[in-house]
Amino acid sequence: MGLGRRRRLLALLTSIGVGCSGLLGLLQPLPALAIPQQEAMKKLAVIPVFVLADAKGVPLPLQREKALVLPLYLDRVKAEQELAAFLKVNPTIKAGVLPMPMNVALERVQELNKTLKDLKLLSPVIPTPSDLSQARTLLAKQGLDQKAIQEGLSVPVFFTKPLITVKTPQGERGLFFFDYASLQKAMAAIPDRNKLTVQAADLSAVMDQIVKQSKDTYAFYPTPEYFRLVEQQSRAKGAGPAGAPAPVAPKR
Repeated sequence: MGLGRRRRLLALLTSIGVGCSGLLGLLQPLPALAIPQQEAMKKLAVIPVFVLADAKGVPLPLQREKALVLPLYLDRVKAEQELAAFLKVNPTIKAGVLPMPMNVALERVQELNKTLKDLKLLSPVIPTPSDLSQARTLLAKQGLDQKAIQEGLSVPVFFTKPLITVKTPQGERGLFFFDYASLQKAMAAIPDRNKLTVQAADLSAVMDQIVKQSKDTYAFYPTPEYFRLVEQQSRAKGAGPAGAPAPVAPKR
């Protein structure tokens, strides 16, 4: 990619505010949106993703054949590994790993693509290999063949049937988990957990299900990375660590 084109892309990234403010947005309530899909997207605010960014907090897309790719890593460790590889090839660039809410990252990439004419920025969400493998195993048990799993699974989401629920200020919500270990931990606190069936689906299917509901009945359980970020900010402000909401047994 030519220097002029890269500069133009970075200028556009800066102009739509993709920078350090993303971390602050992780802990701040987002304004109410009228469109159902946007309401569903707001639920992803508790799912941080990690991107490679320059010293000013502007994300650094990677050249991949004929496209520009900005991977959104769910795992900070994986993002840091990719950063090390990037810096090895680009030793003069000062870069780091920047966290931001998934909904903010996806919405801003969408905004950016509306302004691009001869460029296309892709933003794949990169799950952990262990969660991806676990989801494939569960989907196979659910009756899907390997071709359907390979073509339909990009970002695994886990849940139980019936759904584990959590009490929120807005009422009780059924939970979806991006992290399989978090689901297992939630189940361990439920006495009749043997009656629960663990299942998996792609994020796109879960979002479709959320949007189809006439009432707001679902929520995403924050990932471990979210709680780590909250704790870091709490310590920086001199407050105590934030705890996770306690899941409860599903209603019969």
